[in-house]
Amino acid sequence: MPNPSTPPNSRDPHPGTTLSQTTPLKRDFPGSEHHNSAPYQKASSRYKNMTFDASEKFVGPMPVHTFLAEFLPKARESRPTNQILFTHSTVSKNENEFATIETSGLCPKLKFVNTTSSPDGEYRLKPDISIYSNLPNHSYWHEHSAGSKKAKLLNWRAVDLWVENKGKDEDIFLSLEEMRKDENNLESHIQWTQAAYKTCGQLIAYASALHRAQFRIFSFSVVLFGDTGRTGFFWRFNFLSDVDRGFDTTVTSVPDDEAEAAICKLKTYEGLEKVRKADLHKLLVRDDHAIDGELRSFITPGAVWYTESLFGRSTFGYIAYEVASANLVYVKDFWRTNLPSIQKEGDIYRELHAAQVAHIAKFGMAGDVPLSPKDSNVALFTPQRTRTQDYLQGSEGGHNWCPGRPSAPEYIQIDSAI
Repeated sequence: MPNPSTPPNSRDPHPGTTLSQTTPLKRDFPGSEHHNSAPYQKASSRYKNMTFDASEKFVGPMPVHTFLAEFLPKARESRPTNQILFTHSTVSKNENEFATIETSGLCPKLKFVNTTSSPDGEYRLKPDISIYSNLPNHSYWHEHSAGSKKAKLLNWRAVDLWVENKGKDEDIFLSLEEMRKDENNLESHIQWTQAAYKTCGQLIAYASALHRAQFRIFSFSVVLFGDTGRTGFFWRFNFLSDVDRGFDTTVTSVPDDEAEAAICKLKTYEGLEKVRKADLHKLLVRDDHAIDGELRSFITPGAVWYTESLFGRSTFGYIAYEVASANLVYVKDFWRTNLPSIQKEGDIYRELHAAQVAHIAKFGMAGDVPLSPKDSNVALFTPQRTRTQDYLQGSEGGHNWCPGRPSAPEYIQIDSAI
């Protein structure tokens, strides 16, 4: 793709794109015999395709004080004045020293690990610094054996956020000051060059890997261009709740008695014969046609179908054990466009079944996912929703520092059981 000066139109299909490249199939849990995925692509090709898909979704730049106020509430404690013992002019090639930031007391609940030499086992992705919750006996690695050799691989399931380091001359983003010089003609705050495609693709690949491995609504990450950064972000992040860190708290651990029953049933499904308790998660699903707002429980070892895309519907599919009926069902988790003209998929299924339409899947329930389990009550219901659209130029929030018109409609997360 020759040095574009503006983002391409992501609504048009990318030349050469196939369904298998954008929607790979995978059994994403240990011990599975089945593994279906798209043909392997080199990083350069993957990064370019990912950036093409996402190029109209970048929003910013957001002033630092606005970003902190909107997404990271002030910490409940005063920030320590301890000195951070990092004297290098750049983080690049000094990741071990940078990781010692945790000894400063700035973020006592976080563990900083140099992962420049510890790629994951799938796409060989390796952010410079991976940050984990600093918990006893926490598993930061996947142990991998190849013959007599053992290697520690990056464990995306455990990563809270990651840091990537770039040189000052690699900064692809325009500052607010640069943008204001030509604000009437700007279409993006990214200088779209070949280098920009590579950098953006790399960052998107890391974020996509984290979201595939965890149940997330959103996540944070840090990219350093040059030798200057704001440590206040880490101090505030250290005190964030799971909800404010972007975790989907409608997904919980599984009690032993429910796990035992679920495993017996799940093992009868082809490909899940080796499922273990450690693989299981409980999904709490809300039926938006139920008057009590009660959540029903489904237990699954992980997605059997997923997409790499961070944008749009971001569909995941699960074979799950329904606790109430003791049956296996297919649970579909995705984000729906929140527009009055677009009918909910669950309502469409209900209408089709009411009309006795043949040859469609048996439908169980569907509902928007609550922000947290306590928000499932009908009267107090708050769904998981995207926020990007709130910060576009001309939006109701009145933010005029975002150039162009990124394609970012509001999405709401929904679960359905079939």
